[in-house]
Amino acid sequence: MSTAGCSSACKVTGKSSWPELMGSNVAKAVSVIQNENPSVHVKVLNISKSIPLPVDCARVIVFVDDTNKVVLPPVIC
Repeated sequence: MSTAGCSSACKVTGKSSWPELMGSNVAKAVSVIQNENPSVHVKVLNISKSIPLPVDCARVIVFVDDTNKVVLPPVIC
């Protein structure tokens, strides 16, 4: 799974990616994202899932593994 190109499709006010959250627990990641950019909503997906279409410039995708650890940098997509 790749999120390449997601953020570039959107003009976003505020932070649009969170690479520092890789390896974090999903609950912590969601909390940090919501605190740092309250204008977005978070969608948590297992790494085996695809990015839902269409691109939503107010949605942050957080991919997690089976232990609920963030495995890709969360991005607006």
